[in-house]
Amino acid sequence: MLAHVEPFWGNKPGENARDFIHSFNRAMGDKDDAFKAKQFENYLRADSEADEWWNELEDDKKGKWSDIEVAFKTKWPGRTVVKKTPTEYEEELLGLKLKVEDLGVKEEVGGREAYKHILWAEHMAKLAKGAGVEAGSTYVGQVIKGLPKIIRRKVAGTYETWDEFLKAVKDVDMAYVKEGVEEYMREKKEKDAMEARLKVLESMLAQGVTALTQQMSTMSMGGGQQHIGGVQVVQPRVGGGRGGFTGGRASPANGPRPPPKPVMPELQARMRASLAAITHHPDTAEGRKAHMEQQLEWAKKHGAAAWVTEDTPYPLRPGTAPVCSGECYRCGMRGHRGAECVVPREGQLIRNEQAWRAVCARVLGGQQAVSVQWVATSDYGTKVEVMMVEGEQGNEDGSSA
Repeated sequence: MLAHVEPFWGNKPGENARDFIHSFNRAMGDKDDAFKAKQFENYLRADSEADEWWNELEDDKKGKWSDIEVAFKTKWPGRTVVKKTPTEYEEELLGLKLKVEDLGVKEEVGGREAYKHILWAEHMAKLAKGAGVEAGSTYVGQVIKGLPKIIRRKVAGTYETWDEFLKAVKDVDMAYVKEGVEEYMREKKEKDAMEARLKVLESMLAQGVTALTQQMSTMSMGGGQQHIGGVQVVQPRVGGGRGGFTGGRASPANGPRPPPKPVMPELQARMRASLAAITHHPDTAEGRKAHMEQQLEWAKKHGAAAWVTEDTPYPLRPGTAPVCSGECYRCGMRGHRGAECVVPREGQLIRNEQAWRAVCARVLGGQQAVSVQWVATSDYGTKVEVMMVEGEQGNEDGSSA
């Protein structure tokens, strides 16, 4: 029984003439050339381009299989395979990356299952051979730098040949690999969750900024007084004061600002306890991450547009000076007053922290009031600046020092 062979069309997309001839010869098995010549027509698709070619072929070329094969290959020559140059092999060698997501994962190739990092190593061996570098260690160092840390920690070192290096990759203990991947996925999940929470924080703060900006937009730029929500507001005006302009109390979306509480020992003790309860983190990646969490928790608890008061302590930016330490309220650092601060506005403390430092100075540092430049955003988000004034003090915009 002859094997099945798909009829040849001659112009069918994806069809390969050489594959057809190979399939035809396999189907014929040990049949002689005369039998092949007689049967060949039956393997061409009726009314196709191949069938039309056969009908137009001279009769003297149809009697012998060797003549038919030559005519067929002349009509449908094999595709020219473009060989890669060593440079192209080098480019592919350096571009083929092993991803963390591939570690510990199996893939079926050629009827067998293998871990993806093993298949990667086998492919890299072929590329190194094509590039002509397999006998040495050219590019091995660069490839090691691009490996996932889980693998890199085990194979970092010096190798004489590519075979030696790739064997080290294949020999990495699978229990270690799986444990490393699990740790990576845990860290990635935590990072993704942190980024999601940061977006929520920025959204909440943006909503608060929008409400505050809408309140400010109801004021004219000519100065004077208006009433917003039953509260008298001193409008900002350009050109006044050492800070470039002055302003007065404004009411955010959640109501007018509560009046300052009298400085009493009980209030001071309560605020000192609040300060002790909120960790002031160092300026490290971990510290900034923890600070973002603190800001998010504050916004969730009090509202993004809430006033900072004696009872709503705000977390301090990592790496800044403590409250009541003679610090500049704009940047949180010591050594200068607020009016002398050279930190760009986008790098200054957010309005909540500036306000909290001012409240601490009034209650714990013996100061009466302070004028504050408020930047209504998070430390890690978009900046929208608003000038608000809490009171009058000789140290305008500055520290309690």
